[in-house]
Amino acid sequence: MDANTPKDPLTILNTVFNHSSFRPRQEEIIGNVLAGKNTLAILPTGAGKSLCFQIPALVFDGLTVVVSPLIALMKDQVDGLRKKGVHDVAYINSMLDSSTKERIYELLKASKLKMLYVAPETFVDNKLMSILKSCNISLIAIDEVHCISVWGHNFRPDYLRLRRMIRALNNPPPPVLGLTATATKTVEVDVQKQLGIKCDVFKASFDRKNLLFSVIRLKTNYGKEKILKGLLEKLKGSVIVYVNFTRTAEELATYLADAGLSTSYYHGQIKDKEERRRIQNDFISGGTRIVVATNAFGMGIDKEDIRAIIHYNLPKSIENYYQEVGRAGRDGKPAYCFLLYSKMDEIKLRKLIQYNTPSRKQIKAVLGLLTRAEGKLIYVNVKKVANDLKLDEVPIRLILHHLERMDAINTYFRIFRRASVKMLNADVKSVKYQQEAEKLIRNVYFKENLKRWMDLEVLSRSVQISVPRINNILRELKIARVIELEERDFCTPIKVNPGIKDVDTIELLEIFFRLEESSMKKIDKVVEYVESGECKRKFILNYFGEDYEGTCNACSVCNPLLRGIGEDTEVNGLNG
Repeated sequence: MDANTPKDPLTILNTVFNHSSFRPRQEEIIGNVLAGKNTLAILPTGAGKSLCFQIPALVFDGLTVVVSPLIALMKDQVDGLRKKGVHDVAYINSMLDSSTKERIYELLKASKLKMLYVAPETFVDNKLMSILKSCNISLIAIDEVHCISVWGHNFRPDYLRLRRMIRALNNPPPPVLGLTATATKTVEVDVQKQLGIKCDVFKASFDRKNLLFSVIRLKTNYGKEKILKGLLEKLKGSVIVYVNFTRTAEELATYLADAGLSTSYYHGQIKDKEERRRIQNDFISGGTRIVVATNAFGMGIDKEDIRAIIHYNLPKSIENYYQEVGRAGRDGKPAYCFLLYSKMDEIKLRKLIQYNTPSRKQIKAVLGLLTRAEGKLIYVNVKKVANDLKLDEVPIRLILHHLERMDAINTYFRIFRRASVKMLNADVKSVKYQQEAEKLIRNVYFKENLKRWMDLEVLSRSVQISVPRINNILRELKIARVIELEERDFCTPIKVNPGIKDVDTIELLEIFFRLEESSMKKIDKVVEYVESGECKRKFILNYFGEDYEGTCNACSVCNPLLRGIGEDTEVNGLNG
């Protein structure tokens, strides 16, 4: 930014962000942050959370570190800031090549950055941490801070590193701003416990008066897709249809597209980044009207005129539900929120939770894998381990976190273990690691396996260079246009310590039983929401600890017109 940019928050709001006034609670939150106090901001989706750290970052003299769980979202925010004239901002995550990271490291060392966006797993990178320790850090902002709580609706084990990271920085540690759109009182308390700090808590009303809530209760799932198609034919404007499974997303999108509706699908298993971006951009621009998606779609979707959110399957929690419907109607105009409920969906969801709770046998299998490598550095493909044990990745990562907390293991920055390389030329003079690069490309195994998937552990033994170092060299060669490179088999390097033999399996098992019980209670609440004869708005707001009395006239309980397309209906298979 220009050194002459005013340091007054309101002036920055006007001149940089082109807003004439603050939204509810923004000014108070910013004032608290500027006073150097730990702050927890609980603001509904679309309430302008990012300004609560972006404006202080431009006021402070030092660096603001922004922790964000989504790589695409941090890139979008950095690009958006640069368009507004804020150029001293960058992001760093595991997907960046080493030369880009090195440029960012140099900017940090020279105190030329005001904001650095980082993914939570980035704090395994010892080099970044050593540089940050020497920086003048004014603020740590943690977006989606509920991810640190095992009782939250979107727990991410990597967030559990944050407490240790914050304490390792300035002495005393910099103030912390946690931000979330959905937190119950339990999560609010747990977030502060997990971070090891006390926060001043600011909450804005969760009441989005323009959202119209309707529950459609089904006797069975038979003909459910026809009911959805009927709804979509009546609705106008852009719609997101949320489902719980990738297969459902693909099949439902195909069915709707075949019926003549402008539809695409989106889920986390779409590997091609450009394909994901194309789907998002087509939806944002209006080129595609309907997206059928898992909850991987939505965060960072900057589209104000979404006219409806339809939950085709039962959401896992009220938090998930309200965060997802909050993406509709950000322009302030009316938007529909439909939830299609059947007992079969509830049963499937509960089975999914049970399926992802590791058994004692599965926990022992993970411990066995690690114990056999005691004293060694091994490369663990979490996805492969999860597939082999028929588990989700999150429980595996949670086991690894608790083992690291017990000092049984140490985990490091993620690497790739297989590479496909095509030589473009042999000139490595401009490459940073010239001598090692020459050693690589002259190696017999390397030359014999060009255009094939080469095993970097075999290559490592042959050239006596570590796999992480080979990762960096290959990425440098790619940047220098010496090679074309494809990466595969991403792994977490894990050093297995002697303490692995002393780990109590029962202790780990009890953690997962408590998590399963918590997840089941969240489903209980969603079912209660569906079946309750109470105003839907009142139910949701009460869940988040906000009082609400009277009738809202904007849900299928309070408004007969919404009831006609929702519950208490016996049309086309609908029933009350």
